[in-house]
Amino acid sequence: MDKLLFGACLLAGFPLVASPSFALAAVSAVETRLDAASAVSVAGEQRMLSQRMVKAYLMLGQGIRTDDARAILQGSIRQFESQLAVLKAFQPTPKVRTAVAALASAWEQCRVLLSAVPSKRGAVALYDANEALQQAAHSAGLAYEDAAGATADRSTSVAGRQHMLLQRMAKFYFYRTWELYDAPADMELHLSRAHFTAVLNQIERSHLASAQVKAGVAQVRREWEPYQQVLFASQDPVKMRRDAARVAELSERVVAVAENLAARLVMEGQGAKLVAREVPHSVDMSVFSGRMLK
Repeated sequence: MDKLLFGACLLAGFPLVASPSFALAAVSAVETRLDAASAVSVAGEQRMLSQRMVKAYLMLGQGIRTDDARAILQGSIRQFESQLAVLKAFQPTPKVRTAVAALASAWEQCRVLLSAVPSKRGAVALYDANEALQQAAHSAGLAYEDAAGATADRSTSVAGRQHMLLQRMAKFYFYRTWELYDAPADMELHLSRAHFTAVLNQIERSHLASAQVKAGVAQVRREWEPYQQVLFASQDPVKMRRDAARVAELSERVVAVAENLAARLVMEGQGAKLVAREVPHSVDMSVFSGRMLK
């Protein structure tokens, strides 16, 4: 969440948690005054939603918390399309225009699949299409960062990546419970956990982190520990299915507290300095691509 979104949420009285209705309301509140720095946050949200939608699709197809899955899927689709319209309305550079066009094109392919009745065949088709959508959203965020220049706050980008990784782990867990892409999905789970924990550790150890930020990290860890324990408790798809409802629940809870930590970093004005100095910028998101591992 960037400074503009954070301020709009405080003024509107919204809670600082991640949910489709909250994020959509936040975007609506700032839609008429979007700039490149706030567009980075919107693009980051798109990246997270790309994973969240497929997570919900896989849940629905397997009968896992079906009411929640349906609500998450439908709400996330509406949010993604609303935010894509916001980005289309603000394209300040040729690089941004190219990136947003690619994002729109990738979304068209995913939207058709996500709108159909969930099936194993659809999940197979979504595997590569969703990776392309995630990468397109990432590229759009980089294009807006480039347009923002000195005003870009890298804490927004890193927070968006963390949220995406939390949802991404659940997505690949549900690919495994459906016995699809078993080895690649397992590899993606471990890669995502490694990157998420590395960045969380760097934030926690930073000499720039205030007591409030460290308390926020501790809160994330309290939700993250049970989540990762259940994610990696077993390699057997049958046993993993028994824990599927728990994974679905925890994947939403941990994102909410991670959003609170991101808001704290931005509110204190420390995020950009902390991230620029101590969190690597050269992470290549192409390593998070199932196409490389099949």
